[in-house]
Amino acid sequence: MEAYGGRSSVFNKLTIAIAVSVFVLAPCVVEGKVTDVRLPTHLVPLDYKLELVPFITPDNFTIRGYAEIEMNCTESAFNVTLHAADITIENDTVTVMEKDEDNVDIVHFAYDLDREFFIVNLNTQLLAGKTYVIKIHYTAYLKDNLRGFYRSVYKDLNTGEEEYIANTQLQATDARRVFPCFDEPQIKAKYEISLGRRPDMSSISNMPIASEGVPMEGTSDYVWDKYQQSVKMSTYLVAFVVSKFKFVETTRDNNVRFRIWSKPDSLDQTAYAQEIGPKMLEFFENYYNVKFPLPKQDMIALPNFGGGAMENWGLIVFREDKVLFKEGVSSAIDKGNIAKIVSHELAHQWFGNLVTPSWWTDLWLNEGFATYVQYLGMEAIQPELKRLEQFVVIELQEVLKIDALSSSHPISIPVKHPDEINEIFDSISYKKGASIIRMMDKFLTEDTFRQGLTNYLTDLQFDAAEQDDLWQHLTSQGHKDGRLALDMEVKTIMDTWTLQMGFPVVTVRRNYQRNTATITQERFLIGKSEEKATDSKEYSWWIPLTFAAAGSSFNDTYSENWMKEGEQTKDISGMPDSRTAVVFNVQQTGHYRVNYDKENWILLSQQLLKDHLAIHVINRAQIMDDALNLAKSDLLDYETALGVTGYLSNEVEYVPWDSALTGLSYINKMFTRTPAYGDFKRYMLKLIDPIYTKLGFNARPEDTHLDIKLRKKAVSWACSLGNKDCLNKAKENFGVWMGMVEPDSEKGNPVDVNLKYETYCNAIADGNEEEWDFAWERYQNSKVASEKSTILDALGCTKEVWMLNRYLNMSLTPDSGVRQQDGDKVLGGVARNTVGRSLAFDFIRQEWGRVAEVYGKTAFTMSKIMKDVMAHRNTEFELGNLKAFEVSHSSELGTSTRAVKQAIEAGEANVKWMEKNYQNIWKWLKLQN
Repeated sequence: MEAYGGRSSVFNKLTIAIAVSVFVLAPCVVEGKVTDVRLPTHLVPLDYKLELVPFITPDNFTIRGYAEIEMNCTESAFNVTLHAADITIENDTVTVMEKDEDNVDIVHFAYDLDREFFIVNLNTQLLAGKTYVIKIHYTAYLKDNLRGFYRSVYKDLNTGEEEYIANTQLQATDARRVFPCFDEPQIKAKYEISLGRRPDMSSISNMPIASEGVPMEGTSDYVWDKYQQSVKMSTYLVAFVVSKFKFVETTRDNNVRFRIWSKPDSLDQTAYAQEIGPKMLEFFENYYNVKFPLPKQDMIALPNFGGGAMENWGLIVFREDKVLFKEGVSSAIDKGNIAKIVSHELAHQWFGNLVTPSWWTDLWLNEGFATYVQYLGMEAIQPELKRLEQFVVIELQEVLKIDALSSSHPISIPVKHPDEINEIFDSISYKKGASIIRMMDKFLTEDTFRQGLTNYLTDLQFDAAEQDDLWQHLTSQGHKDGRLALDMEVKTIMDTWTLQMGFPVVTVRRNYQRNTATITQERFLIGKSEEKATDSKEYSWWIPLTFAAAGSSFNDTYSENWMKEGEQTKDISGMPDSRTAVVFNVQQTGHYRVNYDKENWILLSQQLLKDHLAIHVINRAQIMDDALNLAKSDLLDYETALGVTGYLSNEVEYVPWDSALTGLSYINKMFTRTPAYGDFKRYMLKLIDPIYTKLGFNARPEDTHLDIKLRKKAVSWACSLGNKDCLNKAKENFGVWMGMVEPDSEKGNPVDVNLKYETYCNAIADGNEEEWDFAWERYQNSKVASEKSTILDALGCTKEVWMLNRYLNMSLTPDSGVRQQDGDKVLGGVARNTVGRSLAFDFIRQEWGRVAEVYGKTAFTMSKIMKDVMAHRNTEFELGNLKAFEVSHSSELGTSTRAVKQAIEAGEANVKWMEKNYQNIWKWLKLQN
């Protein structure tokens, strides 16, 4: 409390109050989690007045807080119940009054730690229809745990000084750690925020500043920034930052002030975000046909942030490497990723912020929608990235792998406890959500889909909604436009995709004499083709069916044919002649796999070898992915599946190669530690060498964005398979860098900017302590976030066990140089290393207490760590270790519970796969070689 000493009475008042009566709401760990965590509904907040003074000083790190909440009473009651957690409330300062009237007598306070409730019990009944005000003084804590209102420290490379920054991350349930509130997404209110700061710092929040640098009574050490009243919004979107950061700004025709903030030494890396951000904001205004409701939009690059970014309304926060780009240092991949995340967060400003899910059950509607339309924003503003073409390999095919597990979950899933909420920030919500929304866009057609969205956003703006509200608006527009049959409803269709887990495999059996086909559907499960899932549910979907003959147009993605839920078989006419292959699921717009009779698979393989351009590039990718995954689940023989990859030596497009290599990488991971790996390497080099030779190790002036990405894939595989030219070039280029007098000079690095990871990783893997220490020094000295991120990934490539163990320990060691936000990169990088996979899992087991303490409560980090360190197990011994770990820590897994279950199920499937397929594939590989 000494930090308050010598200041004004405003500061001393808090000390006295705490001495009189306080109650600390600390986190409570219990074995059984409460599930009835929703607030009572008799009060609805109208307006918050918040005053916060973060003391960003090493001997204090507290927040002096004052909250005043105006509330409408909808049902008579004798209490005010708010969320509050990990804060110190001054009981003696709490008052409740009818607005502009006398105080209401308080009987006593109650604290429900399990539900994180602060309950003010009253002597007089609150009356329905009346407006009340509660006032609370409290202290919150400026921790370094990446949640709530937290602190970070960084070195200003211009001055050499260490500086602090305080910023918020409140999604999903951490607003209650910053101020007492109604911390549920559907409970919206307006906010009047005042932030106290030192005069040498600045602050930003959701809205523009109304009064800046207002003197604080009794002290010259702090001043107030008072912000304009906000629009109605959810608690999780409230945001503020206090820092010494600088900004660049742009204002376009929509008159929205657009600023990008960063550390002063990184301001030159904001140009790309400044270029695309305002244009994307305008794009979404036009796409939704709803004006952006705020007068400004800030984006800020934070030195320590748990997620990739957060869509706070009017103040989007990013991890540095997700928004900062340095020409000549950052890669084309970095540029694409920045465009993706900027577009995603700006899409949320309407879908999620303007209209918000009523509860976290419909989180997928937020994240899935933003994940899909981010591609539309990128295609409009950065068409050279060809991002829409890549949707199937980045989103759809990736999530099919997870959704094929029996431990998957429905997109729309009931959640209650905060740990359960954080668990569903996963690929199902983001990637599957995006895939089925894309499917819906195509079966409704773009114009109908967009108009339905506009109606939804307009009718429900500043309100909360459930998925059925969106379905209703889209159905109405579909009927009006004649794009959806009057006897069909979007809800009927989409409930089969959102309320049950998994997806179907559509099997097409052609009648080659009659030019017809019989279609069937069943749930697709990895490793479960010979046994049903343990649940007894009969899975069935409404499936939009599209098809095209090889050599015909693949442009029509509108569904004339539907397979209904419960329909066992369906006959379709219009198949091509018996010598022509047919391709179902045009441009893979449907969220399902397709299997064919043996003859059609042969026709597809022959067509690809003869003229692969007769099939759309996206469908070539689909064929690779479907074939290899059908074989993985014993629904197609591997001879046929591997046969369709034979044409790849003639393929020059990125997307089919990406799908094929992703599918083949499963065999690679299963075979890596077996005697068959040599034959697999020889077969893969036959496929890879032609594209590696064509593109070369070095960049060409005529390279497109997808050429650059394909070269990166080709180099990665060529080097990992032992291509001597590839390995020598990586080693030589890294050696030249090591020999430079000034290796940290921005223009001095001789390594191709788009092959940095491949070069660094292979040189470090082939080297020793000297190469590792050189790279670590470059990491410490670099001013560019994307470069630091690349080096961190590559440092996990060393084959020296002691160095890998040292690196793992750095992920948990304060001041080691590895930031908390990057711990998952270290652990994941080591786990992906063949030498490090066992070390990483052993480390997690030995240091579980520390790992859980440091990373356990962050929505994304812990599940990602567990997914990486438990991946690709394929022996009974390894599987037994995973299961023993789950049993030992079942009550402590928290946000990683689902990831651990999925890793075990994947391991079980891998063991069965090895038993069934290993010898057969090895035999086939020997014949090819």
